[in-house]
Amino acid sequence: MPGYASYKTLYKEEYDALRDEGYDVEKYVQPSPDAEGFLPFPNECDSYNEGENREFWKKAYYNLIKVRETPIIHGYPYVEPNDFDEIIKEASPMPSLEPLSDEEYQNRLKGAFLGRCAAVILGKPLEMGMNKEEIREYLESVGEYPLNDFVSAYSEKLDKRLREDCIYSTKGNVKFAQPDDDINYTLLALNLAETHPNGFKRADVGWNWLDNISYHWCWCASRQAYYNMVSLDDTRDTDEQINEIPYKLNPWRECIDGQIRTDFWGYIHPSDLLSAARDAYVDCSFSLTKNGIYGGMFVAGAIAGAMSKNPSVDLIIKSGLSVIPKKSRLYEAVTLVCAWWDEYKDWEKVADKVYEKYGHLPFAATINNMAMVTLGIVAGELDYTKSITIATMCGIDTDCNAGTVGSIVGAALGIDNVPARWYEPLNDTIKSTVAAFGECKISDIVSRISTMKNKGYHS
Repeated sequence: MPGYASYKTLYKEEYDALRDEGYDVEKYVQPSPDAEGFLPFPNECDSYNEGENREFWKKAYYNLIKVRETPIIHGYPYVEPNDFDEIIKEASPMPSLEPLSDEEYQNRLKGAFLGRCAAVILGKPLEMGMNKEEIREYLESVGEYPLNDFVSAYSEKLDKRLREDCIYSTKGNVKFAQPDDDINYTLLALNLAETHPNGFKRADVGWNWLDNISYHWCWCASRQAYYNMVSLDDTRDTDEQINEIPYKLNPWRECIDGQIRTDFWGYIHPSDLLSAARDAYVDCSFSLTKNGIYGGMFVAGAIAGAMSKNPSVDLIIKSGLSVIPKKSRLYEAVTLVCAWWDEYKDWEKVADKVYEKYGHLPFAATINNMAMVTLGIVAGELDYTKSITIATMCGIDTDCNAGTVGSIVGAALGIDNVPARWYEPLNDTIKSTVAAFGECKISDIVSRISTMKNKGYHS
C-alpha cells in the first residue's frame, strides 16, 4: 500500500483534489475499462470489480495525475501560487501593528500556548467525524449544551461513549495534556528552531519528523510525506526527491496539516507578519501545496497579529488574510464567514452556511475547517471560553479547530484573561510522543519558545 491508502483510494481522492484545483478531470474520463488511459468517475469505482487488483488502480492513478500537466479550465476564478514571493504579491496589504513590551509578550505567550493546549483537550474526545447536529445531540443527552466545560465521556441516555483513547481529555479526568498531534507539531517546530539556529529548509522539516515521531502519529499529507522520506532513492538527488513530496502520492496536499503546525512561528514573531508567514511557508511547503500552505500561513499571521498592542477580531482576521492570496479559495472562505457573521450574528446559522457550501470537502481539509476556526474567532468576540466552545460545537475536526482558536484568542488575551479552570487541570504537564520532549512541563516549553523569540530567530 503506497503510504496512507490503497491506489484505489488515492485515485478517488486525487480526482476530487484535481477538480477543486481547477483541472478539467471529467474531460479525461474514458467510456470503457478497455480504453487506453481509462479513468472512471470516483462514484463509479466500486462497480469495476475486475479492477480491484492493485496494478489496475496503480495504472489508473498514474494516468490520472497526468491531468496536472494540462491547463487550468478557462474561467477558473482563483489565483493560487505555491511560491512564497508570489503568495505575498497576491495578498492584501498588511495592517500596521504596534509591538508588545517584553512583559506583555510573556503574558500573551502563556495565554497562547496554555490556551492552545486546553482547547485541544476540550475538542479531542469529540473528534469522531461528528457534525454540528450530532455533537449537539450528544451534549444535550449529558446536560452539557451549550458546551461550557470539558465534555463527559459517556451518555447513558444514548448509550454512547466518546473516544476511549481520550478518557484523559474528558470531564473529571483531565490531569495533563495527553498525546496529540496538534501539540506534537508545536513541539516539533520548537525543536526544529532549536536544532537549526541559523534557519531551516524544507528537508529539515522531514528529517526532524523522522528523528522525533513515529509514522503512525502522522495523518493525511504528513503521513504521505513521512512515507516518501523513508522511501528516498539513494540513486537520485535527495533535494530533487524532497521537492517532489507535496504532490507525490498525496491527494491530501491541501489538508489541515498546515494550519495545525504553525502556531510556533507566530509565537516567535509577534507583530511581524512577514517573518511569521515566511517560516510557516517553509514548514508547510515541505508536504503541502496551495491552500494547505495558506492555512499554515494564515494561522501564523493571525497569531503574530494577535500578539500586538490592542488586538481586535478585525485586526486578527486582517493579519491572517494579509499573508495569503486574496484570490484563493481559503481567502474566500474566511471572508464569507465574516460576511455571514455580520449578517446573522448567530453562530449556528453561520455554521449551517459553512456545511452547505463546504460539506463536500473531506473531514481533514483546510478550507472547511478554517471556516469553522474563523467562526470561532468572530463569534467568540475575544472571549476565550465562548470562542473555543463554539469552535468545538461546530464539528468537523474539533480538537484541531478548537486548539487553533484557543491559540489565537489566547495570544490576544494573555494568560490573565484565560480562565484558569481550563488550564489548571493540565497540571503544567504535556505527555507528548515527540522523542526530544516526551513528558514535559508546559512552563518549560513557554520559556524555550520565548528564548527563540529573544534570539530573533528567522529561517
